[in-house]
Amino acid sequence: MSTFVEKMLGAPAGSPARITPDLIVVNDGICHTAVEMANLVRSPDKVRVIFDHDVPTGRPEAARVFGSIRRFARENNVRFIQAEGVGYQYLLEQEVRPGQIVVQGGSHAGIYGSVGALGINVSATELARVLEHDYYNTVVPETVAVRVEGTLPEHVTMMDAAMAFLSENPCLAGKAVEFCGPQLTAHQKAVLCSMACETGAFTAAVTDTEDQDLVLDLSRVVPMVTMPCSARELQKDAVRQPLAVLAGMRLQAGQIGGYTGGTIEELRLAVSLIEGKTLARGFRLTVAPATSADFLKALDEGIIERFIDFGAQISAVGDHSVVTQGAGVIGKGEKLLTTGLYTYAGCMGVQDSEVYTGSVPSVMAAAVTGRL
Repeated sequence: MSTFVEKMLGAPAGSPARITPDLIVVNDGICHTAVEMANLVRSPDKVRVIFDHDVPTGRPEAARVFGSIRRFARENNVRFIQAEGVGYQYLLEQEVRPGQIVVQGGSHAGIYGSVGALGINVSATELARVLEHDYYNTVVPETVAVRVEGTLPEHVTMMDAAMAFLSENPCLAGKAVEFCGPQLTAHQKAVLCSMACETGAFTAAVTDTEDQDLVLDLSRVVPMVTMPCSARELQKDAVRQPLAVLAGMRLQAGQIGGYTGGTIEELRLAVSLIEGKTLARGFRLTVAPATSADFLKALDEGIIERFIDFGAQISAVGDHSVVTQGAGVIGKGEKLLTTGLYTYAGCMGVQDSEVYTGSVPSVMAAAVTGRL
């Protein structure tokens, strides 16, 4: 029986395939240079240019990038999206549909597999060629089928489960990961698929496959953290381990946001965990809703007000997992626990600082105690 990715690409594993995407996505992140390399746009109606990383711009270079991608969109009659939040989450909720193929420069494009679409991450150079030719050549990857069983313990989330899965299965590079978990919520599927590609998987999806190569037992998952690493190119090799290993470590800051921590589901969870509690003295907590829709819902439900009363700082919607200068950065010798998925040196401020990834319950617990 054909796997999800074989059906989507129309060929068996190991075969060459030419992909004609339904959506081509460019943002102001690492793939923004694609707009400088592309000589033309073959299918403008398929292209989305999204400003969602350095929002609002905190560096002169970020302002230059904004001008570059905005000019590209205008000159090529391409839809330009800003002030809507994290592109992955916005597109997942507003545009991407089952059966579609999305090509973009971003290591978490697997998130679209949570709704039955195929998300493919390409380099900036490859993205420029896709813009020019409206196709992408690849080889159909092998698939690893994962059966998701059990239920998560209290104060443990799918983010912890994803980190545990990657820790136990580090050799997924170049493969498609196909999860089967009928009990999973839409948000849990999105978190699992987006994080499954952290170590270099080709893509991920949640399907009703009956195949089984691996088992992810949610009942055995404990709170996890991703450790700091020295450089961006080494992020996929970052160590993931139980939070208990670092229990008691003092922290100076925490952040919840993005598609792994800033959705309305995660914001509701976060605010429920601070009821009747106070922010640790001297601790900085930043909250960044994933999308404008999430922000407005949080306002309507009184969640933002409760965060402010707690002492949190509210950031603009967007992907704040890499901020070298601007709101939420940390200083020399400081430690940050974030729901963002990057922990390399300098990703949230100066090189001489430490960034750890953790789930919303872990960040909120740290906000109260000032420690892991």
